Amino acid sequence: MGAIIAEWDRAFFGGAGNKRASTNIPATLTSLGLVTRSPLGLTDAGKAILAAPDALEAARRIVRHIVDTRNGIAIIDAVRSLNSRGEQISKDSLKRELETIGIEGLSNATTDHTTLLNWMIEAGLFARQGRSNPQPDEPAIKAALGISASERSSFAELALNQQIFLQVLRRVAEVNGGSRLPAKQIIDECLRDHRARFDDDQIRAKVIKPLADAGWLEVPAVAGNGRGGKSGLIIPSAKLMSIPIEALLPDFHQVVPADLRAKIDLPAVEVKRLLGSSQTYDRGLGLELLALKMILDIGLEPRAFRLRSRDTAHAEVDLTAEGKNLLFSRWNFQCKCVSGRVSLGDVAKEVGLAIYSKAHVVTVVTTSDFSSEAIAYAREITQATHLQFLFINGTVVRSYLDKGPVVLLDHVAANAASVMAQKRSQPIAPEEEN
Repeated sequence: MGAIIAEWDRAFFGGAGNKRASTNIPATLTSLGLVTRSPLGLTDAGKAILAAPDALEAARRIVRHIVDTRNGIAIIDAVRSLNSRGEQISKDSLKRELETIGIEGLSNATTDHTTLLNWMIEAGLFARQGRSNPQPDEPAIKAALGISASERSSFAELALNQQIFLQVLRRVAEVNGGSRLPAKQIIDECLRDHRARFDDDQIRAKVIKPLADAGWLEVPAVAGNGRGGKSGLIIPSAKLMSIPIEALLPDFHQVVPADLRAKIDLPAVEVKRLLGSSQTYDRGLGLELLALKMILDIGLEPRAFRLRSRDTAHAEVDLTAEGKNLLFSRWNFQCKCVSGRVSLGDVAKEVGLAIYSKAHVVTVVTTSDFSSEAIAYAREITQATHLQFLFINGTVVRSYLDKGPVVLLDHVAANAASVMAQKRSQPIAPEEEN
């Protein structure tokens, strides 16, 4: 290793003993899985990059490797979000955006994220002119990664049940090697594994037709493809079949830890039992499942765990979720399994986190209740800022677990009406000068 580093230093740094030659580059190559130290050598990925016919293709192979193995696609998502909001891309703004979408552990001084963006620019995935933000080159991203930024954005904007339907359709099409598949086969699998996400009578109207209109699948105009039921055929489109299958997994499966994914279908009565358990671990698990079930029943998508219950002695859990019903919204959830009332201080902490993460809704769920000071403080913040609050106390939690999602949805609707009334005093137009 020493001899190789010395030769590298001589060839590229004039033998100056540059730290990048002796420390940074070997560490980076190892952490990316391109080099092994013992024995010293290139991995298969490193060999593939070395064998690239030119520098452009080598850069594209590096980027593809990082996207496939190190969640590098998050950089593309973050740049797209910053561009869509018209925000200047910098080391700090890119870091904040990555943290917002769930990338953790970035130190304040790190430039890893900007370095990866520079590699993507080098690979032609983004074009940059002067000091303006880098703009995606859709054909180049498609060629390098198998999915363009617009295709990924289009898929991410689909409702969760539509994402699940496409995932099942794509997998069945690959396994069966057929392009014309019975609709019943896909619908039955979706209902079997994800019944809570689908309404039997509305699958054609709210899932299949919108996906056909968006070009993700085709419904041939033949006998049997009527408006209702499970009859007829479905054809996965070339657009669907050309995207890497790993890019089709719903965000739920990427964000929610595997131990919770395996228990998300636990009956509500069992979640209620866990919340009332004398074992702290059981209460924490029940709280996490309660939060996830509520997020999904409201129609949101979980985006990141800020704190899991095991990080808080199984007393609370913090998540971020997002919704796209008419307009985009970001929700911060704090769920507390406590005997005392949620205090003003607990709510005030959530206000600070909401401002930092640019959230629109602060949701606090508790198995107990809220102090009068906490409720009054939330009302004041609602009237003075853009933030709004959704408080769910133990009475609503128990009724929700006993009677189902309709209780939660009614509570959310009533809360929205209350928030609208509180915000009526806020100005909606500038005052005219006399």
